[in-house]
Amino acid sequence: MNDLEIEKKKQVIGLYGEMQLAMILHEKGWQVHRAYIDEGIDFTITRYWCSMCKKYSNQYIRYSDYKGKQVKCVTNLCEHCKETELVIISRYLQIKTSEGKETKEENIRDFSFHPKIRYDMGTDVFYVWIAIFESIETDDKICYFYIFNTADVSKFDNISIDTYQVTDNQKTTLRINNKGEVLTKGIKYNYDCFNNDFFMNFDRLNKIEGL
Repeated sequence: MNDLEIEKKKQVIGLYGEMQLAMILHEKGWQVHRAYIDEGIDFTITRYWCSMCKKYSNQYIRYSDYKGKQVKCVTNLCEHCKETELVIISRYLQIKTSEGKETKEENIRDFSFHPKIRYDMGTDVFYVWIAIFESIETDDKICYFYIFNTADVSKFDNISIDTYQVTDNQKTTLRINNKGEVLTKGIKYNYDCFNNDFFMNFDRLNKIEGL
């Protein structure tokens, strides 16, 4: 496989991972907006929040009589209390998708996390790292999602070194099995956060500070 074919395959895998992620986020109540130009943020996702009910809500749909007909009006009110104006909550996602590299051990591959955003961007900016495996039983692909805030990178990587800040050379490589378990045992850093806090944890996106 030449360089052009390899790059094309990476693009296809990347789109596949993003499509799978978008469908899950939509099922969980998020509206998904994809960037036309990739400059670090791949998805912006939004939901409505009611400050009175203290929970996420859809827009209240009101039906009224108009010229002898029942007409629908989508309001900016909470569908639960029907009186509080909703607030839009946004999250910004950088997404990395990979099939990893084969190892000498069957059903274990090496995956590299290689972020474009290299510093803490606050509570609203997240990474979604997608590891893709071929299913053993079927020809389908299995996606494992590791979801963490930009501030969480310091739990498993040294973001202060010059190579991390300046160049594209700094990578975190993790060994992952076909169940999505991270097997890497670090000397300086503990990678258990990928198996516990990060693994398939879409609820991290729902947490709101200050509201």
